[in-house]
Amino acid sequence: MESLNINQKTIAWLNSARGISNGKIKRLLDYFNGSTRDLWDNFETEKYGLSVLKPEITDYLSKIRDNFEETLLKRLNDENAHAVTIYDSDYPEKLKQIDGAPYILYYKGKLDNIDDLSIAVVGSRKATAYGKWAAEKFTNELSGLGVNIISGLAAGIDTVAHKTALKSNAKTAGIIGCGIDIIYPRFNERLYGEIVEKGGAVITEYPFGMQPLPNNFHDRNRIISGLSDGVLVIEAQERSGTLITAGHAANQGREIFAVPGNIDSLYSRGTNTLIKDGAKITMSMDDIVEEIRELRERVKKTKNSIDYVFLDKDEAKIINSLKAAGNRTAYELNEETHIDTGKLLSLMTTLEIKGIVKQLPGNRLILNM
Repeated sequence: MESLNINQKTIAWLNSARGISNGKIKRLLDYFNGSTRDLWDNFETEKYGLSVLKPEITDYLSKIRDNFEETLLKRLNDENAHAVTIYDSDYPEKLKQIDGAPYILYYKGKLDNIDDLSIAVVGSRKATAYGKWAAEKFTNELSGLGVNIISGLAAGIDTVAHKTALKSNAKTAGIIGCGIDIIYPRFNERLYGEIVEKGGAVITEYPFGMQPLPNNFHDRNRIISGLSDGVLVIEAQERSGTLITAGHAANQGREIFAVPGNIDSLYSRGTNTLIKDGAKITMSMDDIVEEIRELRERVKKTKNSIDYVFLDKDEAKIINSLKAAGNRTAYELNEETHIDTGKLLSLMTTLEIKGIVKQLPGNRLILNM
């Protein structure tokens, strides 16, 4: 970034004091009639009357004020990061709609497509083989329909969701619970880079240097759901951050989808309880499609007008095989295309949802032409 506008400068300055919450920023702005300019210009003369701030916070803000813009710009440029406030035009529109929307976001990558149709895919950090399979299956099918994938860049389900989205050439955004200059968990450093390189974004509301404290993740979960049109929960324990995300989604009016699991599994108790409490039981993409109007329209449009130019190379292999033979079983397609079996089955489902192929008796696939 070359410079900061008054909104970015003022909000980032307040945000840098770690004892200031979203609520306190609101009270400070209210005191100055909602004007970031007045807050910045008149802070020194008014600071001792600002009962919302502890004396040590007031002193900290005064101390860093003169050199703050120069210091922040250097850090943003060193990290190749950006800052955007709720007052700026490129702030995500979906996020503006939620209660407690963060006043500022720091991010790496691009926000160009952040308001496009998006589904959050979240779940346990200690995912089982079943959970990882389900995360890959649904993420791959959603990606095939051009859906953005939102998640939290944590271990387990989050990591599978991001990696699958990237493999499927979909846009994905990772919402983190620490400063934009900190990578957590450390083993996902390469994944961070790939998300940014491929046109996605890594996003946080926390200032530089903020460590990944437990409470941060509770708050960041409202951003994951806030950026999404629906939240797909794949494996969650009875008391987990994943269920907090689902709670935020419910409060924000987002659709909640839950993949059922083994009733005896620790990691399925949360998802099964969500279903019991009214979340949409999700066993196939159809369960998601029928609840998201834009997704229904997208599927309908795809069925009415198939453009083979937009198929990826593996989808094209399947289509070419079906064109040559008329119909094929999954086994026959696997033998001809050499596509990994798990990915092949997922692509077959995606192509069926798009209306390009259909199933025949005997589990045979045919072009839907």
